[in-house]
Amino acid sequence: MNRVRWQLDKEGRVTAWSPDAAAFFHLPAEEALGRPCGEVVAGTDRFGRPLCVRCPVQREIKRGAYQASTPVCRGGKRLTCQGYAGAGIQVELKPENQADPSGVLASLSWAVRKLAAEPGSFFQTLQVFLGSLRRALGMEAAELFLADPQEHYLVLTAYDGVHREAFLEKAWFAWGEGFPGLVSLLHHPLLTHDLPSDARYLRQKVKKLGYKTYVCYPLELPHGLIGVLNLASRDPDADDEALLEQLTLVGPMLAASLYTVLTRLGEAGLRSVAGALHAQSRGQGIEAFLEQSARLSGASCVRLLLADGETYRHGKGNPPACARAEHCEVWQGQILGVRGGVAACPHVSGGQPRQCLPLWSGPRVVGLQQLFFTRLPPVASQAVAPVLWLERLGAEVLWPDHHAGSPAREHWLELRTFGGLQVRREGQVLPPKAFGRRQALTLLKLLLAHRGQTLARDELCERLWPGEGLEATQARLHVLVHDLRQALEPDPAQPRLILREGEGYRFAPQVPYFLDVERFEQLIHQGDGLGGSAALEAYRQALLLYKGDFLCDEPYADWAELERAYLRERAVGALLRGAEIARALGQPREALEAYRFVLKLDPWREEAYRALMQQLVESGQKLEAKSLFSQYQTRMEREGLPIDPDLARLVQPA
Repeated sequence: MNRVRWQLDKEGRVTAWSPDAAAFFHLPAEEALGRPCGEVVAGTDRFGRPLCVRCPVQREIKRGAYQASTPVCRGGKRLTCQGYAGAGIQVELKPENQADPSGVLASLSWAVRKLAAEPGSFFQTLQVFLGSLRRALGMEAAELFLADPQEHYLVLTAYDGVHREAFLEKAWFAWGEGFPGLVSLLHHPLLTHDLPSDARYLRQKVKKLGYKTYVCYPLELPHGLIGVLNLASRDPDADDEALLEQLTLVGPMLAASLYTVLTRLGEAGLRSVAGALHAQSRGQGIEAFLEQSARLSGASCVRLLLADGETYRHGKGNPPACARAEHCEVWQGQILGVRGGVAACPHVSGGQPRQCLPLWSGPRVVGLQQLFFTRLPPVASQAVAPVLWLERLGAEVLWPDHHAGSPAREHWLELRTFGGLQVRREGQVLPPKAFGRRQALTLLKLLLAHRGQTLARDELCERLWPGEGLEATQARLHVLVHDLRQALEPDPAQPRLILREGEGYRFAPQVPYFLDVERFEQLIHQGDGLGGSAALEAYRQALLLYKGDFLCDEPYADWAELERAYLRERAVGALLRGAEIARALGQPREALEAYRFVLKLDPWREEAYRALMQQLVESGQKLEAKSLFSQYQTRMEREGLPIDPDLARLVQPA
């Protein structure tokens, strides 16, 4: 049978009746509309007892669930009745054992709507969605890790399934650590059917419970990773293809939805801070800032220690101040806690449960924030990443970064090319429609990729319209130049940005402007000529600009690839030298992050594998070093390349 669908109002009366429903129930729409659903369906449970008069689906949705289902029998057929909450209730009837490839997508669709409409139900909605996903795919556990905005950590945000305590054994992973961290570097899923012997998996309690199958799937956006979605089962014969097929369907939509919701949280925090600053004072802005954090996390008290020694508090109680706060590792970007589901604080082991988070403004940690809990949520770490996303915009308003990486306000034009092209004119983002024709933007990208050069009209025409005659395309090029000047120039009649030179055109601004690649190269060159902490700071500022590959929104354009590869190599070089300087200055954590970033940009870089493994071994993180070597070994074997014996000896000494 085909699926049968109809719709109810909030009172459970039929408001829409599909042709399939009319055919299945032998009941025309005019006889079904307005009647109670239970009266129309008149289904029973498996023992023949009336079921629809006490409909479990409507009951669960009225209690707040966005989706519910129940087995039901009608006309001798065993069926599944599934409902989704919305303006009313959408109902679907299907055979009990019918494969349902769209069921997961339907669950995700409703979760997305609920998240958009009710951000306050963020954690509950994610857990319900994970439960639907887990059951649909026949798995025993599902978990969602979210990345922090700086892409240093992946933190467990939602979990559904059995053996929760075992999966909470480790609820956070650094970039490159364990299955979640490795997926963040590899940018493709990891799957195993032999979890107990897989050194990459770091939760020993889960292994002891007999789990065999584990899949870790990256939730990616064009500009980076938002998180990872994991599924686990004790069945060693779980269907790989079915799992990956479903995750491939839901992954992009889930990633985009999470980013949208987290960005909205950040915008809400920003509005709260901006409103307080406009109406009153900076102190009131900080109070509004902390109130937002407390509301999202459920913390009973939030305390903020700023770099200048100022302290602010919001909430109930007055927990004792930490004697080590001014010298805490959180100032280096670490996330610590006391029974808080994150890395254990090395200085405090007792007292009220808490999480200590770095407060970032751009590339700097400007404060140490402590979240104190009277009662921890079931997943203690659930709010860590969302709180960091919530605060990122508000923090930049309260504690603006005046470092060299930021463009000055008086610039007429600001061009960002790392991670895709973004154009601002007088501080306002120009949408694609501002350029008239799509190819006007492509023309701008061509000129930026060859900045400092004059591109002949013939070459531009061939790049924009390959294989077409020059006579037909030269007039089109003239139109695109006109559109581009209309969008960018202060006075299009007197061009000062897109200049004609001879038989070609050139990007040669004669007005104040900011171009991220130019500033990036200036800072790298500056760092190369310095040493110690001065060089390290220059590299930090340069890498802050590197939001992704050069013009990554043109992935197949051969004219952009040479510049893209060059700039990527410059970034890798700065990271490697910066890591060496950080090690010499006694900053091993910054060195680790730099090596991990290198492997994110260039997963084949053996010198980065070697340096990262060496640093991990020296800092006592031998399990992570072995996990990293396993990932390296798998990659090399898959490509038929030799394994460096020195790397093997680092983690497997004789």
